Amino acid sequence: MRNRILFVLIALLGLALGYLWTSQEARHAVARSATMPNNPHVVYLSPVDAVHGRLTPQVVEERGGVVLQTWAQVRDMAQKQPLDALLVEQTKFAGVKEEERTWLRQQIENGVIIVGVGIDIEPFSAALGLPNLRAPGEAQAPIGNDGYYLLQALLLGTPEDVAAMRRAEWLAEAIRGNVVKIDTKKPLLAERGGERGKLVTDEDIDRFFVNLYKWIEGVYKSRSDFQQQSTSR
Repeated sequence: MRNRILFVLIALLGLALGYLWTSQEARHAVARSATMPNNPHVVYLSPVDAVHGRLTPQVVEERGGVVLQTWAQVRDMAQKQPLDALLVEQTKFAGVKEEERTWLRQQIENGVIIVGVGIDIEPFSAALGLPNLRAPGEAQAPIGNDGYYLLQALLLGTPEDVAAMRRAEWLAEAIRGNVVKIDTKKPLLAERGGERGKLVTDEDIDRFFVNLYKWIEGVYKSRSDFQQQSTSR
């Protein structure tokens, strides 16, 4: 009996420490600047030898990105410097744990652009724990090994309003075409966007990175506008 009680206490302590660590990650991620840096923090989670059209880890590094091989490395780096965009090579979605999926959705809501490389829309959506991101009526054309799907979202508001929006699963509802509204008089922003494209030619690569940085710039503008709106009230 004593051993069982000790085991339960140890388990509860482990859960508490895990919750504390996750909460610290979430608080750190929320503290984002409204000013876009000269060199946005772009990370590519990929095997070193992955090739998707003209996109390789070496190309990402040449464009100023950082290449990592494990989810643990990505999360550790995000703790040290918040991410602006996370590119994920298709094989890295295999066996994604629920803890990582929850972390990914937090990153998405904090404005981190998530790009699935070489993965079709349905498995990409499932890996994120979200409804099908394929637009209603969109042709069933696959993304293909040489394509990508980009997802952008941002949720800003008071901690209480953000928590209420998350409980209402605002992002999943937005993907389904529904708008979640909560009872608040405080400024609240909830936005979502996305695009798909190819990585077949050098021109495709140029276009992809130009668009990626435009998406990042848009997130910073939304943060800046929201900050001004909040301080003016």
